[in-house]
This record gives sequence, C-alpha cells and structure tokens, in this order.
Amino acid sequence: MLSRGGGAAIAGPSIRVPPSLAEEVAGALAASSARPEPCCWTRAGGSNIGKAMEEATSQMQPLNEKQMLNSEGGYVWEVTDMNRLHRFLCFGSEGGTYYVKEQKLGFENAAALLRLIEDGKGCEAVQEIKTFSQEGRAAKQEPVLFALAICSQCTDAKTKQAAYKAVPEVCHIPTHLFTFIQFKKDLKEGMKCGIWGRALRKAVADWYNGKNSMAVALAVTKYKQRNGWRHKDLLRLSHLKPANEGLAVVTKYVMKGWKEVQEAYKDSKLSAETEKLLKYLEAVERVKHTKDELEVIHLIEEYNLVREQLLTSHLKSKEVWKALLQEMPITAMLRNLGKMSATSVLEPGSPEVAIVCERLRNEKLLKKARIHPFHILVALETYKGERSYRGKLRWQPDKDILEALDVSFYKTFKAVEPTEKRFLLAVDVSGSMSQKVLGSVLNASTVAAAMCMVVARTEKDSHIVAFSDDMVPCPVTEDMTLPQVLHNMSEIPMGDTDCSLPMLWAQKAGVAVDVFIVFTDNETYAGEIHPATALRKYREKMGIPSKLIVCGMTSSGFTIADPDDKGMMDICGFDAGAPDVIRNFTLDLI
Repeated sequence: MLSRGGGAAIAGPSIRVPPSLAEEVAGALAASSARPEPCCWTRAGGSNIGKAMEEATSQMQPLNEKQMLNSEGGYVWEVTDMNRLHRFLCFGSEGGTYYVKEQKLGFENAAALLRLIEDGKGCEAVQEIKTFSQEGRAAKQEPVLFALAICSQCTDAKTKQAAYKAVPEVCHIPTHLFTFIQFKKDLKEGMKCGIWGRALRKAVADWYNGKNSMAVALAVTKYKQRNGWRHKDLLRLSHLKPANEGLAVVTKYVMKGWKEVQEAYKDSKLSAETEKLLKYLEAVERVKHTKDELEVIHLIEEYNLVREQLLTSHLKSKEVWKALLQEMPITAMLRNLGKMSATSVLEPGSPEVAIVCERLRNEKLLKKARIHPFHILVALETYKGERSYRGKLRWQPDKDILEALDVSFYKTFKAVEPTEKRFLLAVDVSGSMSQKVLGSVLNASTVAAAMCMVVARTEKDSHIVAFSDDMVPCPVTEDMTLPQVLHNMSEIPMGDTDCSLPMLWAQKAGVAVDVFIVFTDNETYAGEIHPATALRKYREKMGIPSKLIVCGMTSSGFTIADPDDKGMMDICGFDAGAPDVIRNFTLDLI
C-alpha cells in the first residue's frame, strides 16, 4: 500500500464519478487502448497554456531520462499504475485538477486500471478496491464502485470473478449497489460487454440474501431508488429467490405493495421474527398517512424510523427532529447539524447538544460507522459557516458542537505513538491549491492544512511553514482548533509552486530537520532546482539523513519524490492510516 518516491502509498477521500463521465471514459477506452500521453496543459476552464508554460519551465531541466513534464509543465516522475489506482480510489476525478480536465483524468485513471488487469494484476486491484471500501479509507464510494465496475466488465475471467464476489463486501448500502450497476450500464458499450448475465444476477441475489430480513426492510424503505434504479428492478432482473420467510415478505412488499402482503399473510402462522417484520412495515406505511405529530413521534420511538421514511411535512416539526436524533445514524447527524440548529433543536446547553457532542467524541462509534476524517471536515466547514450552501437556512453555531467536531476529526485517524523526530511540515498554498476537492466546499490548501495538523498534534517537535513561489508567513500553529486553521489558511495569498523551497529555506536558516512533509498537488514548475536535488543538498550541508514525504492532494499521475531514493516517499493525502505510515517510514520500519 505504499511506495518510495513513485506513488500514492495511502489514500484518502474519493470524488464522485458522474455517470456522464463514465460514459465518456468508456467511449475513450473503446477508441484507444494505447497508453495515454502526458496530461494536456489546460486549466480547468479549458484554455490552452502549453507554450506559455513551456517557456516558464525552461529554467528547470530534467534530472534524468525517467522524468517527464507534468500537467503544469514541471519535471516529475510518473507513478506506477497500482499507485495511480490508489490515487483514483482516494480522489476520483470530479472536476479534474487545476490544470487537467475531468474527462482526461478519468480516462487516464481507467486506462491505468485496465493495464493492471492486462498485466495479470486484476485480482490484486480488486483486493485494493475491497480494502479501501471495508476499512473506510475513501470518503466517497463512487470511485471505488467505478473501479469495481471496470473490473467486472473486463475480459479477464479471474478478475471478473473476484469483482463480482466483492460486490456484497463493497456495496454496503443500496445506493452503492444502484451506483455500481449504473456504472456497468455506462461502461457497457465502450467495453463491449453485457450487464445482466449470470454473474451479476448471483451477485445481486447474494447482496439481498446475505442480510437479515429487518436490515433488508430498512434498506428498501430508506433507499427506495438512486441513479435511475429501484429495488423492484434489481429483484426482477436478478431473479431473486428469497433465502427465508422474512426475505420473502420483503420481496413481496417491494414487488406487490403493502396491501398484497397483508392479504397474503393475514391467516398464516408466522415466526416471531416475521411478525416483528410485518409490524415494522406496517409502521412505515402508517407514518406515510398521518399528520398527527404525536403519532409520528410515537412511531419513530417505537420502531426506530428514520428521516427518509417520513413525509416532508413531518420534518417541519422541532419535536419530530428531537425524536429522530435519539437514534440518528452519525452520518445523518453530521449532514443535519445546520438544519437542527436552524430549527432550534440544538439549543445551547440542551440535552440534544449533549447527545451530539457525546457521539462526536465516541471513537468506537466513529469507527463502526466508517466515518472518514473528510466527513468531519466538511461538516465542520459547513456548520461554522452559519448558513446552508443550498437553501435559505441560517443558524448560530454552538461552541460545544464546534469543539466536539474538532476533537472528532482527530479521533477518526488511527492513533500512533510519536517518533520523537524533528519534522518540518510545509503546506503548498499556490494557485492550483485553490481547487475544490472531492466535490466539496473545501479547497486543497485547507485540506492540506488539516492533514498537517494531524501530524503536528502527534509529533511535538514540528515546525509548520507555507510556501508557493516564496516562503510565506504561516498563521497556523499546532495548538489551534480546526475552525481557526481553516479560516487562517483561506486568507493566505497564493502564487506559483516551488516545492523545493522548504528544503532550501531550512538549509539557509540552519533548521535541523529529520523529516520534511510537503503537502501539495504536485502541480509544480517554478524554481531553478528540483525538490529531490534540494533535499540532497540539505543532507550534505546539514549532515542529516533527512527524509522527504510528499503528501499529494490530487489524483494526478505524477510525483516530485524520486523513486530511486529510499529516503523519499509519496503518499496520497487524507487517509485515516496516514499517521501510521508516516511513523513507520520515519523509523525505517517500512
């Protein structure tokens, strides 16, 4: 899962791969099987800046024949296909990068996965996809599902078999299953294969039959349809044969409706479990037809109904929200902090605020729910903003909730022992770091700063700096809260990118550093010296065998870390296991 120099060791959140992009990627793959050329020099808006960039980069020459021009025109190394897959699972391709269009980035990542399959590494790729999904390594599932869909559509029999077997393990909720099937449909023409063969029918049937009847009842009533697919479609196309009586009840409910279920089972002698299931489905139906607030609250409390099972009119009630909060899943709670504050459910010092704070500080609960650090960071950035980004909601953030979100962020990372080494943490604040990441409200520089804080909280002998085409004052210290960090980082002026500056600055200032960590998007071209050369000069001058970790914040296929230098490693930023990998690399354990 890690590489020295050449690629993305660990991964963090992934970005949604829209079905439209999947179609374009499939078309591109069908049109060409050749290895893609280096990324085109275009900004996200599409204007060609190749010649200007080439002139700007003429001052820096390649260190060896293995280097190539990156998207911005700087000389870098290309990552391996497996590391490219890690980055894609981490960041996807939504919106591309600052210099590379989304469509081209999606094609390049898909082509890298197909080359892995052609090289006989398809089953290994599927295992990586499973690992990212099961361990909560990715903040969003869409790139994981897109990669799994490609594996299931390929021509290699072993890879296809492994991909279909992984479906129940990767698709945790119906939304994932619907999305996976839609991606397969989008890839159908480009990859010249069908969809509903025996393998997919079995995988879908196993998904339903592998769950207990109450879990399936919740799934079909909470996630009714997504991406143009319904449970009725999947049950019909998979030719599902229910594994037990309870699943037979749920299947009939989906295919025929509640009245048919009532009629079919009214005189039947049923097990206690099936009786409980029928009462639950009855409660789901009752809540759809009542306007009585007390009855809605009673049904929520007795049958643990969720927000998606209620009518929109029910959600205008403060008391209904209070009832929902009692057993609300933590992911839903994070999404609705602003709504509950705006409707006065979360009032300062209230029992409801206490519930929210207790859950946010509960490490076991966070891990069980697979809460990714990115989820907390987005919730924090949205909640502290005092307004919804869509709609007209306004609220006053509660200070206790803000503090709990700050604590929660660090708890979502794996706790590790400090190395007692000297760290220089350098955050890239160049123009390309202004891009939004993961289709969210966050830009790359603030995400990088948040990752930087995780290391700084662990390694007490850390110094934090910021750079672009020059070293700039960094208004971030290790004792700050995340809201303070995000606010201060947003006010730093941006420039070009020179990733050699942290090493050059430390050498000139005589700062002793055992480990440099550069948080960047690797879109670098400014400066007269390559970062790898700057590190070697620092080692010679200071007499310290310093290491360099490059923490990339995009899914591009490039790295500034030299793959031939064992003291350099490239990782993909925003992974819950990142501190552990950093520690092991620092102590020569990997």
